[in-house]
Amino acid sequence: MALLGDETLPEGATLDFERLLASGGDERIAIDPRTGRNRYGTPRGLAQGEIWFSSSTATAISARGYDAARKAYLFAVRPGRAGIPGWLDQTRARLSELFGIPGTEVILSGSGTELELIALFLARNALHGPLTNVVVAPGETGRGVLLAASGRHFLGSSPFGEPGEYGSWVEGFETSQSSTETIEIRDEAGGLKSSESVDAEIVRKVEAGIAHGRCALVHLLDCSKTGRGGPRRSTASALLERYPGQVLVVVDSCQLRCSPEQIRADLRAGFMVMITGSKFAAGPPFAGALLLPPVIMSQLATLDLPPGLLAYASAEDWPAALRSKISRPFAATENVGAGLRWEAALAELEALFALPVQFRESVVTAFGDAVERHVREQDDLELIDPGLADVLQPKPTIFPIVTAARSGALPACDAIYRALRLPLPGDPAAETSKRVFHVGQPVPVGPRNALRVCLSASQIVDVAENARKGHAFKTAIAPLMADLDHLFLKWSRVADQLCSPA
Repeated sequence: MALLGDETLPEGATLDFERLLASGGDERIAIDPRTGRNRYGTPRGLAQGEIWFSSSTATAISARGYDAARKAYLFAVRPGRAGIPGWLDQTRARLSELFGIPGTEVILSGSGTELELIALFLARNALHGPLTNVVVAPGETGRGVLLAASGRHFLGSSPFGEPGEYGSWVEGFETSQSSTETIEIRDEAGGLKSSESVDAEIVRKVEAGIAHGRCALVHLLDCSKTGRGGPRRSTASALLERYPGQVLVVVDSCQLRCSPEQIRADLRAGFMVMITGSKFAAGPPFAGALLLPPVIMSQLATLDLPPGLLAYASAEDWPAALRSKISRPFAATENVGAGLRWEAALAELEALFALPVQFRESVVTAFGDAVERHVREQDDLELIDPGLADVLQPKPTIFPIVTAARSGALPACDAIYRALRLPLPGDPAAETSKRVFHVGQPVPVGPRNALRVCLSASQIVDVAENARKGHAFKTAIAPLMADLDHLFLKWSRVADQLCSPA
């Protein structure tokens, strides 16, 4: 029997708990019986001895998050307990406490992509007339984002309903009055466009739509897969002020690499904010939340939920203030899996934001300096956007790296990605070669693909826990720095082997 709080977790209940932990999602979270992992390489439970620098994609649940989610399972979820609605209300309250302003409401979801469908639905209810959804850098957010933002099925499965055909309309979203526009933040060569040019393009498209009687839902990308964003918040606020009742803004903060203060400022500006607990927060994939400011709540009257949206939402995902406005019955009552995943993420986030800002920034700076040093020391590696501070992300925690050609040979990015997670045959550096390293999935940057080395909330909290044991900062951060050393050593050896003649 495993001791947990004042009670014990019965033998066999761990399997049920871990099954629930990976429930309430689509095919992306499904566990492959051959590998025991989902398509992002994370298992249902703990992954012992593996190193995760992959928070821009996904990470396995930490021991801290696992314990928090297991306690929630024991006291609120386990059969015989009737506390699920109150527990999910408490989850919303904790998110609002961390990020909200007075009057904030929180909608939970099974993934960040599903939030696009919810944001589109709310915008269509709050704004009257044809709607253009302006999406920023969809190639640097998620594969299904553009489809979801247009009201289409982004996979062949869904959490709570019959699977829709990939790319087909979600029932209730079919209308010629809705359209999407995309804004890229990079040129074809992969170089970053200037903030001025990105902002100007968004303003032109919104103004052109307004001139033709269209409303607009404008995306503000806080942090992309490569750590970049756009447009500037001042531009988004100006559009909202210039076109009241015709423009809404939704901030894509799904990487959750901005501060709580920034999210509160966005809510005060009248922006909706999308966040997830499965990127920087280092909770297990997938868990999303849409934060709604009071001004948006005042614009929502009766909510006629599209029938197809019921496949992506459960009743208890929605706060009582909105649930009372929805007449259509839900197909599912609650999403326990997403709630457990948020429990794990909140354990990390609450611990992180209880730390002094200066301490958090010291870890971020030390990590970034170490990554940049390793890249400089390896001739075959190159950092994307080196030394380029972003107005939205002045202290990066995502480092996109490309492998340069070596003697005419260029190992495939995905081959390096896979090899880092496997033991290397015949490697003299036995300890390093046997270690399993996870980095962010390959992402296209112009004509090249980059792997991403990322810092997560969990790693910062780990450093803080070492410091609480009385260690000086250099000693407290030493395990994290050692993991980086081993990662780049293995990366070099992987590239050597892949480039060597057979």
